[in-house]
Amino acid sequence: MIQHAVMWKLVDLNDAERINALARFDTELRALVGVVPGLVSVAVTSDVREIDANFDVVLISLHESRAALATYQSHPEHVAVATWWSALVAQRGAVDSEV
Repeated sequence: MIQHAVMWKLVDLNDAERINALARFDTELRALVGVVPGLVSVAVTSDVREIDANFDVVLISLHESRAALATYQSHPEHVAVATWWSALVAQRGAVDSEV
């Protein structure tokens, strides 16, 4: 299994924009389970915003294999989510690990 962890610091959004974007992001990514072959699970969580240096949101997804992660990365449904989401991102970091 491969765990894909990604964290983002978002551009400056007001509270309502942030809440709406995070809810949409969470909903759309969770909907990929059962659609993208080899995607086992998705968890999205946001920071409680107590430390300004923290990232704003993190995704942890679990994939059956490295090949399944590659399929996820290029899958049209994932690309669609990543495309609109990228406009909200100021900074990104990721780690892929075997679990």
